[in-house]
Amino acid sequence: MKLPHSCFDPFNHVTFPNCRDTRYLGAAIVVGNGLNARAHMNANAGNELTPDDFVWKPDPEKKAKEFEVDMVVANTGRIWTFDHGECQYGYSWDFNGAKMGHLGQMVAKDLIAHFHGDPYVPTLLTRLTKWTWDAGKEVYLLREPNGTVWVMQEYTKDVDPSLTIANLKNIGPKLTKLPKGWTFETKILEKDLVADTTKSDGWASIIRDDLHCTYQAMGYDSDTSANYIP
Repeated sequence: MKLPHSCFDPFNHVTFPNCRDTRYLGAAIVVGNGLNARAHMNANAGNELTPDDFVWKPDPEKKAKEFEVDMVVANTGRIWTFDHGECQYGYSWDFNGAKMGHLGQMVAKDLIAHFHGDPYVPTLLTRLTKWTWDAGKEVYLLREPNGTVWVMQEYTKDVDPSLTIANLKNIGPKLTKLPKGWTFETKILEKDLVADTTKSDGWASIIRDDLHCTYQAMGYDSDTSANYIP
């Protein structure tokens, strides 16, 4: 395996303030097959700015051969919905013109299910991150009848190219596969909302909706990453 820097750099703590509605790139690099497969998650958030018009189209098969791994899955542009980010990265490396850093890990079968399976299915990943949504700003919530709340952390135009930060509050009718009893809600925060995975042993619980927007859990199961439940 020639995967570059697939571990954390203890000195590379990255912050990216004022990141709401900014784009980032990512790559999952899968090593192994079957139940033994694991995915190294990488991103360029905080390492560099990614303009809206930047075209990034790596060849996954070519990169898999280059890294001597089983699969490469590229995320060519997702857009943050929180206001300030912090993460503990790995060593930075160039990936077809994008400055990537190792961000965390997932079980590969969970990664594939998250990207290609049914929506609204919880998935776990490990990453040391701190997302902050500012008081007075909008947040986009999925609320379960049992009290669990999922807060949108990023949106994408892959399914619905018309999505913008300004119209996310209107996507409720588009979420036609919401489980029974779940509701979509837009809320103005009265105080900062912080999701800090260092307070939940490095674990984050995430789901995707019909439009492939991603949400992080606040209070799911025994999750303790949030400073409160919005």
